[in-house]
Amino acid sequence: MASICDLFFTQVSNRGQRIAIIQDDRQLTYDGLSRLAGTIAQTLQSAGVRKGDLVGILAGRSIETVAAQLAIMALGAAFVPLDPATPDQYRKTVVSAVQPKAIVCQAAFQEKAAALTGQAITLPLEPAPDAPALRVFQDDPHSRIGAEDRAYVIYTSGSTGDPKGVMVPHRGICRLVRGQDYVPLGHEQVVLNLASVGFDVILGEIYSALLNGGVLVVVPEAAPSLDRIGSIIARNGVTTAYITAGLFHIIAEQDAALLAPLQSVIPCGDVLSAAHVATVRRAQPHVRIINGYGPTEAAVFTCFHTIPDEWDGGPIPIGRGLNHDIRFVLDDNLRPVPRGEMGQLAVGGQGVALGYLGRPDLTDAAFVNLDHADGVRVYLTGDLVRERSDGVFEFHGRADRQIKINGQRIELDTIEHALRKDPAVDDAAAVAIPRLGGGKKVVAFAIPAKGQHVAVQEILHRLREILPAASIPSRLILQSAFPLSRSGKVDRKQLAQGLSEVQTPAPLGHPVPITLAGTIRSVWAGVLDTTINDDDLTFFDHGGTSLQLIEAHALLQDRIGRSFDIALMFQAPRVRALVRLLEGPSPSPAETLAYAVDPLAARRAEMARARNRQRNQ
Repeated sequence: MASICDLFFTQVSNRGQRIAIIQDDRQLTYDGLSRLAGTIAQTLQSAGVRKGDLVGILAGRSIETVAAQLAIMALGAAFVPLDPATPDQYRKTVVSAVQPKAIVCQAAFQEKAAALTGQAITLPLEPAPDAPALRVFQDDPHSRIGAEDRAYVIYTSGSTGDPKGVMVPHRGICRLVRGQDYVPLGHEQVVLNLASVGFDVILGEIYSALLNGGVLVVVPEAAPSLDRIGSIIARNGVTTAYITAGLFHIIAEQDAALLAPLQSVIPCGDVLSAAHVATVRRAQPHVRIINGYGPTEAAVFTCFHTIPDEWDGGPIPIGRGLNHDIRFVLDDNLRPVPRGEMGQLAVGGQGVALGYLGRPDLTDAAFVNLDHADGVRVYLTGDLVRERSDGVFEFHGRADRQIKINGQRIELDTIEHALRKDPAVDDAAAVAIPRLGGGKKVVAFAIPAKGQHVAVQEILHRLREILPAASIPSRLILQSAFPLSRSGKVDRKQLAQGLSEVQTPAPLGHPVPITLAGTIRSVWAGVLDTTINDDDLTFFDHGGTSLQLIEAHALLQDRIGRSFDIALMFQAPRVRALVRLLEGPSPSPAETLAYAVDPLAARRAEMARARNRQRNQ
């Protein structure tokens, strides 16, 4: 099997003057993208990057980010995405484990990159006038790569509290986007680039377009509004969009019309709601809806299910497997169960990762050879499935304590581990409970340390400095002791009992609050499935995530009857501050651009101000 670079070079040769990538008013042909990547590769080579090295990319979605990936791989190295939206400490942990040869970054993140490594390289926006074609670097026998070489290392959360780097070879992505029939793949396709840079689905977006001669359309904002997403889809004639199940549900509720130009939409990353699928089907019957499933360790996806015309509205399966993958349903002894019985899904074949970077213990536990199948190597997903008589797989939850929120994999043990390390906490427990609007949310419990002054919001502030946003509990409840099971373990089921009975706000819209502040509180309460009665807490203090802020923005625009930039909600995450901005003059273009590039900047600045206030008290 060829490498990612081989397949890209074929498109450059055959379609060099065709548009490859678009970002607002910027666009590059396949030849232009090759030369921009060549410019970056030349700089990296001068910096000492060689085959087998790891190179970090600290950047949001952009043309130059895609070019950097290609440049790094053409040198025989592997790239490591470093999401600017993750906490600084999280990135430091990843960089410490990776020890990258260099970090390339967008200009906005140059200072952050320099703090992480001695070799920070700012990405160019355009090819150098004398830039070599990218293929020049692959022609060097010292850089030549094959299907088994590492293409990238992407980090996921781990049950030990430390992130773990999944090493994925070129064959994993190549088999995903070539020789498959789950979605049309060809030069006529226009694919939306909307996934987070730390979410491996972004690689499915990028290379399903670029390795088939299609067009990739980049959404550069870290947290775009629904209006912005819809306008980009319509203006660029997007045909295919991979979006998280959470965002799909929001679109179904708020504005299914924005999907109208699409041929195919692939919700992924979480359990897909049948009710929301039905809503989109009614609104946009011509749009093919394809449920995508797969762990990072199996190169993005391993199963797809197209919702058939005769679908009866019942639970949506994860579907049939991809070509070049092998699937087994196993019992606790790693033996196959009869078809129709439930067991753990194991995935083998071309999509299986090489293992975890620097963690042979974790690799040996998760990647095993099956004696009953001639020693084939598989990844144990930890997902419980049942294979139907027609070969379609149904998903029945996790065998361990891992869940997905907004498409991101969350380990409840990771949250507990982080809480236990807090100086104000003696012990901690975390549970996942259903949200009213579908999906799940995390509620954490903590036993305060003796002699410590404990403030829940201070603990949550400290958590946000070390955990990704999706891992932050929506509530933290202090307990004097935890209930125990008969075996003496913390009884998390008992902790979770009654949480679903917590008072929830009335549905939005009745009665309509007569003040703008009341409207904001009402919208937040509905989105976050909680009561908003403290205007000194931010949207994020109440457990909100960036994805939920997109939903709140859409609802608030509808409720107040006018549009406003979503950057305002990051700039003013408190009720009173948002009221002042919405009732006052609009922010300057520079302010709006700053929050579009790095929307969490306001939140970090607010946390810094809070820490300064505490020190000065």
